[in-house]
Amino acid sequence: MRRTQIRAAAVGTTLLLALGAAACSGGDKTGDGATSTPSASSAAPRSASPTPTPSPTPSPTKAANYDPITGAKKSDNVVAAVKIDNVAAARPQVGLDQADMIVVERVEGNLTRMVAIYHSKFADRVEPVRSARNTDVQFLPMFGKPALVFSGANRKVLKQVRQSPYLRPVPRSRRDPARVAPHNVVVNTAEIARLPGIGKAQPIGYTFGSGAQWKSATAAAKVKIKVGVDTFGFDYTGGRYRTSWNGRANTDGASGKPVLTDNIVRLSVKSHKDTNTTSELSNVAETIGTGTVTIYSQGKQVGGTWKRTKLNGPMTLRDAHGKDIPLKPGRTWIILDG
Repeated sequence: MRRTQIRAAAVGTTLLLALGAAACSGGDKTGDGATSTPSASSAAPRSASPTPTPSPTPSPTKAANYDPITGAKKSDNVVAAVKIDNVAAARPQVGLDQADMIVVERVEGNLTRMVAIYHSKFADRVEPVRSARNTDVQFLPMFGKPALVFSGANRKVLKQVRQSPYLRPVPRSRRDPARVAPHNVVVNTAEIARLPGIGKAQPIGYTFGSGAQWKSATAAAKVKIKVGVDTFGFDYTGGRYRTSWNGRANTDGASGKPVLTDNIVRLSVKSHKDTNTTSELSNVAETIGTGTVTIYSQGKQVGGTWKRTKLNGPMTLRDAHGKDIPLKPGRTWIILDG
């Protein structure tokens, strides 16, 4: 199994294999006032790559050879996390097809928002940007000290964002005149990546490669996951998953390209009323602790347990035998289901 921390064989005088792969403004209220109509579930899976036979005397290589977010060749870029609107009036979003990770979370009114994680490359245009939540304050520090790019937040949430030692707040308010407020804040992540104080990616606990779990995994080429009032669909075709929202294909609002992913990580989380906000309807998802996880990759699914013990610590994804469940190098959607 290829991991974020890759092991290479060293036998006598060998050579190391360098493995390279691959909102509102200030006072955001309780909801966006938009409604959504759900719709969007397993085709013949592609065989997983066989597990390579380990060498008899393995020795570690530098973890820097592999990227902790994509599983591809290590990037020294910083991490920018952009809060994205996800109601009908906000679609089609721009820039999601260039993100390394997309995080889906439930907010007030049972609506959903997303966080687009940019690291291996940065998009010149990402929109529409909306307001931060305390779920972001808890989840995002596992990436190191990412930029949290947002448009407004209520005063209590804003205080949490600004006081976090593991976030670099980047509030933005530039508007796209072609869109209707409040669904029209636009940012350039390439510019944001040049700001001071943003951290580089740290190991987040995810591993990449081919594992024995995938050989006997259950077929799951069509996947539906309901979060709040929204149904997210993932259809495995051509070696990747095409994504959809309430039965509508996700396409980039600028290029028209489909929004694809290689992995879906469905985290079962506990959500409860957020007491550290001015909103009576806000909730927060607990991502420190443990819970069940289902990982969809290569047209198959594997179940296990996620675990994270501290705010700036990694999140492991392990099977019933305590072994890491590897992801396919590439793009990943993370669903906070709860």
